[in-house]
Amino acid sequence: MKHHYLKEPIRPINLEKIRTISELLEAFSRTSFQSRTLAACADIYVSMLEDKDRPTIFLGLAGAMVPAGMKGVVSTMVKKNMVDVIVSTGANMYHDVVEALGEHHYLGSPEADDVLLHDEGIDRIYDTYADESRFRMVDNMIMSHADELAEEGVTGISSRFFLESLGKFIDGKGSTEDKKQSIVWNCWKSNIPIFVPALSDSSIGLALTQHYIGHLEKKEKPIVIDEIKDNYEIFQFKKEAPKTGVIYVGGGVPKNYIQQTAYLQDLFGMPDAEHDYGFQLTTDSPQWGGLSGCTFKEGFSWGKEGPGGKYTACYCDATIALPLIVKATLERCKSLGKRERLNIKF
Repeated sequence: MKHHYLKEPIRPINLEKIRTISELLEAFSRTSFQSRTLAACADIYVSMLEDKDRPTIFLGLAGAMVPAGMKGVVSTMVKKNMVDVIVSTGANMYHDVVEALGEHHYLGSPEADDVLLHDEGIDRIYDTYADESRFRMVDNMIMSHADELAEEGVTGISSRFFLESLGKFIDGKGSTEDKKQSIVWNCWKSNIPIFVPALSDSSIGLALTQHYIGHLEKKEKPIVIDEIKDNYEIFQFKKEAPKTGVIYVGGGVPKNYIQQTAYLQDLFGMPDAEHDYGFQLTTDSPQWGGLSGCTFKEGFSWGKEGPGGKYTACYCDATIALPLIVKATLERCKSLGKRERLNIKF
């Protein structure tokens, strides 16, 4: 029995021989702790992309990834055909729109005087600053965009529809330089859907609330985001997919929303509903009972994942792990241009 366990020795990393990120992660696969799980994430991502059954890949995006400078990584995933459906918090998409319209986030400090920052109209996200007055300006632009949609008679729309309309809005308003790394704009351009199931829990939602109240006061019909239409639309992607892969950056609503597509498929009597591949980047632990730390193994009990799939979780800051995984995957996958885009229309 001893030989059953003692088969592969740990191999020290030889940095003098490593030339690429892919080689670094390959070396990680013979180390321990989170470096090995980071390597496993890249291996699973490559398996998703090279599977001949062409899995549909869902990306759940939580945390303040855009203010932290990660929108370029996600936009590369979109442009290189590495993801098919994005489910995000409203905050990430709001901050993306802010930057696509020419505004910025700034290097800051967690040790700053927050009362003073408030007096100066500066918002803080840990070590990142933002100009509140510029945020309000973008809020007004989003509100005006909603007003224009209402004038066209648009109502009862999914969050996917509204984010798509924002992509078109950015195309007309944003500069070439500002929009080229925008997630919203690149998804619009590449016909990649973005779902934001908790859209009201963001500054986009607050701008839509201003639009809503203003129209009620004028006794006019405002646009309304239909969350059940979100469920219906994302279900079309799940049920048409021969296989599915999931990527979770953080957890929260985006993770649960993607997870429940398998449960929804099972409710309609469709077999093999479990997601086939998955990896998660999180700093949360499972013992606290929250979804952000929930393991893929726990998903077996719900029928959201199955014992025949490939899954792993890397307990690491996603601003470190995601760029490494995506870069290593790009170095390994040479046929991404041949991967056909999905063509589901509503």
